[in-house]
Amino acid sequence: MSLDKQTVANRYAKALFELVDEDNTLDQTYQELTALRQVFEDNAALASVLSGVQLSLSEKKSLIDDLKKGFSQPVSNLIQMTFDYGRINDLVAIIDEFERRYDAKMKRVHADVVTAIQLDKQQRDQLKANLAQRFGAKEVVLHEQVDPEILGGVIVHLNNKTLDGSLSSKIKQIRRLLVR
Repeated sequence: MSLDKQTVANRYAKALFELVDEDNTLDQTYQELTALRQVFEDNAALASVLSGVQLSLSEKKSLIDDLKKGFSQPVSNLIQMTFDYGRINDLVAIIDEFERRYDAKMKRVHADVVTAIQLDKQQRDQLKANLAQRFGAKEVVLHEQVDPEILGGVIVHLNNKTLDGSLSSKIKQIRRLLVR
């Protein structure tokens, strides 16, 4: 029976997370996994090349050995294990799941923020502080997007919630009330 990508990611990430948390190398492993994910994002065809038939097994093993260089033993083992078990296509999902667990432990949240204009440092810091207080986080990572269509205010997507304080939404709401 084949496991879906999320189940595989959960299992591998949980095992790695528990291992490195126990060894007190959680931060180092997180940094390494972030760098590894970047390698796969910068080389979009890498996972398919490593799992496909374009290269011989010896060429794939050579690529894996090069990929493992510079990483700690747990991360090298993860790369090797995902390759050996035909799960190299799931590696980025495993890293994403590891990051989710890391964020939960560190009380860090990621917020997608849409504003009409680019936020300055003071506005950005104030928004982070407000969101941290509201969601009980120690750290808030903002992923900003500018969309002049919202006219003003801010729209925040965080923890499967949307906080819409945009001017365009308020205008639409007023319009609906007037039409009644």
